[in-house]
Amino acid sequence: MEYKILTVGILLFISLFSIRLSKKVQVPLLIMFLFIGILAGSEGIGGIYFDDAELTQQIGNFALLFILFSSALETKKSDALSALYPSGILATLGVFLTTLFAAFFAFILTDFTPKEALLFGAIVSSTDAAAVVSVLGDSNLKKKVKTVIEIESGSNDPMAYALILFIISMFKTDGPSILGGIFFLIKQIVIGGALGVVFGKITLPIGKFLKIEREEFLTIHLIAFLFICFSLTSILGGNGFLAIYLMGILIGNERFSFKVNSFRNMRVLSWLMQIMMFVLLGLLVFPSQLGKVMISGSILAILITIVSRTAVVFLLLEKFNYNLKEKLFISWAGLKGAVPIIFSTMAITEGLRKSQSMFNMVFYIVVFSVIIQGMTLKPL
Repeated sequence: MEYKILTVGILLFISLFSIRLSKKVQVPLLIMFLFIGILAGSEGIGGIYFDDAELTQQIGNFALLFILFSSALETKKSDALSALYPSGILATLGVFLTTLFAAFFAFILTDFTPKEALLFGAIVSSTDAAAVVSVLGDSNLKKKVKTVIEIESGSNDPMAYALILFIISMFKTDGPSILGGIFFLIKQIVIGGALGVVFGKITLPIGKFLKIEREEFLTIHLIAFLFICFSLTSILGGNGFLAIYLMGILIGNERFSFKVNSFRNMRVLSWLMQIMMFVLLGLLVFPSQLGKVMISGSILAILITIVSRTAVVFLLLEKFNYNLKEKLFISWAGLKGAVPIIFSTMAITEGLRKSQSMFNMVFYIVVFSVIIQGMTLKPL
């Protein structure tokens, strides 16, 4: 255990050191964390052998709780409402259309079956809040543009997650019918949305009833209800990620004691989880396997992150008040991140036939997206 703790400490320190290097070489921070994991892995200088996809998935989902919740806490309700329709459409119908586009391209360019291509499409369909916020930072974008990008990236993971769960169920002999699938998606959204609102309304009043008078205890209280909200929603068949996102927005727009410090504490936890998640995903990948998907992965990355994304954005934002330059920027800001890689581990844990190829392809596309789009987003 001492050696494991020492290893974690060294990796965290190197990750923090890489922040300075990231600014000098203008490489997105999240890519630096991934590369640290790769270098520390079994095929890197660290020689740490790690191939536990199930553990990675569990840690990744746990980390996502804090990343999504922290992002939601700092989302102003007025901004969310102003961007509700465009970002909501991109986060739902946009994810569905991207899934179809990506599945079609994957079926043409790879040896995936139609169901495997559809699963692959769902895995890469969402944009990543951590990647978007990390790259955009405090940029002086127009508020209506920045808000729709951030709200979409924070709220489209639940839709992608629901699609993935449904498509994975199709691989089983007793998988649901199309009608059953529609009911499943509706159930996910309705229960997730309802419990998110309920917990968003009751968390702070319960804290007042308990007479919590110290900021650290209030942070623990928020974390406790974050866990309860996610778990209870999932147990009841709803979408836990949607629930905690709505819960975070509602709590973040209330006035309460220690609000600023609570936000800061959650931000610290969110960054710790992001570093841990990206380093772990870097450890999980075997770079020697990425060479096999380089050509098809590059073509797919262009078709999915640029061609499909642009087509979906222009199609769905046609009736909204965005000019050509704004729609082009929103298209380019559809960065992929750790979430699709975490989702791809679900295919491995389910024992699907092409799961390792799918994981490698997703990993390559994410790296491609963060480097190409991430490094050009601010100049653009």
